[in-house]
Amino acid sequence: MPDDLREYAGALVVLRCWCGIQLAVPSSLREEQVRRHHDDLGAITIYCPLGHAFVPSGERKTAALERRIENLTQRLATEQDAHRSTELSLRAEKGAKTKLKKRIAAGVCPCCKRSFQNLARHMSGQHPGWSDHA
Repeated sequence: MPDDLREYAGALVVLRCWCGIQLAVPSSLREEQVRRHHDDLGAITIYCPLGHAFVPSGERKTAALERRIENLTQRLATEQDAHRSTELSLRAEKGAKTKLKKRIAAGVCPCCKRSFQNLARHMSGQHPGWSDHA
Protein backbone atom coordinates (compact mmCIF):
# COMPACT_ATOMS: atom_id res chain seq x y z
CA MET A 1 0.00 0.00 0.00
CA PRO A 2 1.44 3.45 -0.91
CA ASP A 3 2.52 5.78 1.92
CA ASP A 4 0.06 8.52 0.97
CA LEU A 5 -2.97 6.27 1.60
CA ARG A 6 -3.74 6.01 5.31
CA GLU A 7 -6.60 4.59 7.28
CA TYR A 8 -8.84 6.91 9.29
CA ALA A 9 -10.22 5.40 12.48
CA GLY A 10 -12.48 8.29 13.59
CA ALA A 11 -16.18 8.79 12.94
CA LEU A 12 -17.21 10.03 9.50
CA VAL A 13 -20.18 12.06 8.37
CA VAL A 14 -21.56 11.63 4.87
CA LEU A 15 -22.42 14.87 3.10
CA ARG A 16 -24.35 15.06 -0.14
CA CYS A 17 -23.58 17.94 -2.48
CA TRP A 18 -26.27 19.60 -4.55
CA CYS A 19 -24.58 18.04 -7.61
CA GLY A 20 -25.30 14.55 -6.22
CA ILE A 21 -21.82 13.53 -5.10
CA GLN A 22 -21.56 12.03 -1.62
CA LEU A 23 -18.48 12.74 0.45
CA ALA A 24 -17.37 11.33 3.82
CA VAL A 25 -15.57 13.81 6.10
CA PRO A 26 -14.38 13.47 9.70
CA SER A 27 -17.25 14.28 12.06
CA SER A 28 -14.95 16.52 14.12
CA LEU A 29 -14.23 18.63 11.01
CA ARG A 30 -17.93 18.96 10.19
CA GLU A 31 -18.81 19.82 13.81
CA GLU A 32 -16.13 22.51 13.92
CA GLN A 33 -17.33 23.91 10.58
CA VAL A 34 -20.92 24.12 11.85
CA ARG A 35 -19.86 25.61 15.22
CA ARG A 36 -17.72 28.31 13.62
CA HIS A 37 -20.47 29.08 11.11
CA HIS A 38 -23.09 29.52 13.83
CA ASP A 39 -20.79 31.62 16.02
CA ASP A 40 -19.65 33.86 13.11
CA LEU A 41 -16.00 32.95 13.70
CA GLY A 42 -15.02 32.61 10.05
CA ALA A 43 -15.68 29.82 7.64
CA ILE A 44 -14.08 26.43 7.35
CA THR A 45 -14.89 25.36 3.82
CA ILE A 46 -15.36 21.73 2.83
CA TYR A 47 -15.46 21.03 -0.91
CA CYS A 48 -16.88 18.20 -2.96
CA PRO A 49 -14.53 16.65 -5.57
CA LEU A 50 -16.04 18.95 -8.23
CA GLY A 51 -15.16 22.05 -6.18
CA HIS A 52 -18.59 22.91 -4.76
CA ALA A 53 -18.50 24.27 -1.19
CA PHE A 54 -20.59 22.76 1.60
CA VAL A 55 -22.18 25.61 3.56
CA PRO A 56 -23.81 24.84 6.90
CA SER A 57 -27.16 26.33 7.76
CA GLY A 58 -29.51 26.10 10.66
CA GLU A 59 -31.67 27.76 13.28
CA ARG A 60 -28.81 29.08 15.44
CA LYS A 61 -27.48 31.17 12.54
CA THR A 62 -30.98 32.51 11.90
CA ALA A 63 -31.44 33.31 15.60
CA ALA A 64 -28.12 35.19 15.66
CA LEU A 65 -29.17 37.24 12.64
CA GLU A 66 -32.54 37.99 14.23
CA ARG A 67 -30.80 39.17 17.43
CA ARG A 68 -28.55 41.40 15.33
CA ILE A 69 -31.57 42.86 13.49
CA GLU A 70 -33.30 43.49 16.84
CA ASN A 71 -30.20 45.23 18.24
CA LEU A 72 -29.86 47.39 15.12
CA THR A 73 -33.57 48.25 15.25
CA GLN A 74 -33.23 49.36 18.88
CA ARG A 75 -30.15 51.40 18.00
CA LEU A 76 -32.03 53.05 15.13
CA ALA A 77 -34.91 53.96 17.46
CA THR A 78 -32.46 55.47 19.97
CA GLU A 79 -30.78 57.51 17.21
CA GLN A 80 -34.16 58.69 15.91
CA ASP A 81 -35.15 59.84 19.42
CA ALA A 82 -31.86 61.72 19.76
CA HIS A 83 -32.41 63.32 16.34
CA ARG A 84 -35.92 64.48 17.30
CA SER A 85 -34.58 65.90 20.54
CA THR A 86 -31.85 67.80 18.70
CA GLU A 87 -34.37 69.15 16.17
CA LEU A 88 -36.61 70.43 18.99
CA SER A 89 -33.65 72.02 20.72
CA LEU A 90 -32.53 73.75 17.51
CA ARG A 91 -36.06 74.99 16.88
CA ALA A 92 -36.23 76.45 20.40
CA GLU A 93 -32.84 78.15 19.98
CA LYS A 94 -33.94 79.65 16.65
CA GLY A 95 -37.11 81.00 18.28
CA ALA A 96 -35.12 82.55 21.13
CA LYS A 97 -32.69 84.12 18.66
CA THR A 98 -35.55 85.57 16.59
CA LYS A 99 -37.21 86.99 19.70
CA LEU A 100 -33.93 88.59 20.83
CA LYS A 101 -33.29 90.14 17.40
CA LYS A 102 -36.78 91.62 17.31
CA ARG A 103 -36.32 93.11 20.80
CA ILE A 104 -32.98 94.67 19.78
CA ALA A 105 -34.55 96.03 16.57
CA ALA A 106 -37.28 97.58 18.75
CA GLY A 107 -34.58 99.34 20.84
CA VAL A 108 -34.54 97.09 23.92
CA CYS A 109 -31.15 96.36 25.49
CA PRO A 110 -30.62 92.56 25.70
CA CYS A 111 -28.77 92.90 29.04
CA CYS A 112 -30.71 95.41 31.17
CA LYS A 113 -34.04 95.26 29.28
CA ARG A 114 -34.22 99.07 29.07
CA SER A 115 -35.61 100.71 25.97
CA PHE A 116 -33.50 103.20 23.99
CA GLN A 117 -35.23 105.39 21.39
CA ASN A 118 -32.03 106.19 19.52
CA LEU A 119 -31.21 102.44 19.19
CA ALA A 120 -34.68 101.77 17.80
CA ARG A 121 -34.30 104.69 15.39
CA HIS A 122 -30.81 103.56 14.36
CA MET A 123 -31.92 99.95 13.76
CA SER A 124 -34.97 100.92 11.70
CA GLY A 125 -33.06 103.53 9.68
CA GLN A 126 -29.70 101.85 9.13
CA HIS A 127 -30.60 98.15 9.35
CA PRO A 128 -34.20 97.72 8.19
CA GLY A 129 -35.28 94.12 8.19
CA TRP A 130 -32.38 93.01 10.44
CA SER A 131 -34.74 91.22 12.81
CA ASP A 132 -36.36 89.42 9.86
CA HIS A 133 -33.15 87.45 9.14
CA ALA A 134 -33.26 85.20 12.17
